[in-house]
Amino acid sequence: MNEQDWVQAALQILINENVRGIKIDTLCAKLGVTKGSFYWHFKTRSDLLGAMLSHWRKKMTLNVIRSISISGDNPRARLRSLFSLPRRKNSPGFAQIETSIRDWARRVEMPRKAVAEVDEIRFDYITKLFRDMGHPPEEARKRAYLAYCLIMGDSILHSSIDPMSQEEFLEKALAMTTGVAQG
Repeated sequence: MNEQDWVQAALQILINENVRGIKIDTLCAKLGVTKGSFYWHFKTRSDLLGAMLSHWRKKMTLNVIRSISISGDNPRARLRSLFSLPRRKNSPGFAQIETSIRDWARRVEMPRKAVAEVDEIRFDYITKLFRDMGHPPEEARKRAYLAYCLIMGDSILHSSIDPMSQEEFLEKALAMTTGVAQG
């Protein structure tokens, strides 16, 4: 057992139940280990919850940004990559983690701060893409907001309401956010 095993097990409980279901006894029983194994990696349940948020931040934000940034693509192609994220094979699991953490954040300060930080990192990255496309700062922020709304909304809705192919969605999302603004 390593720290990531505990984090993954706790994230699964978060998805299937909610944060109240994440109990040391429950995790130990699920993983078939003693409490000593838990305390080897974490001092408290709160430490585990913090590790879950750190894992989410790293895997679903920092690693994604790094991967897209090093691709060498132009800003429009990087934005297209971001728009495609909710439609990738592993995305349903990521969407479940995302919505579960956001639900938890509605009631508790620690995840609320983590969500605010992640949203800021993501928003700043998308804003930079629009700046790199030549948009002035305020316009870049507005377009970034719309792009982020499209990405987040698509991650929730495309599995149940999907009136278009992935390719059509990507082209329309790019056209809506990178085209000439009206007014």
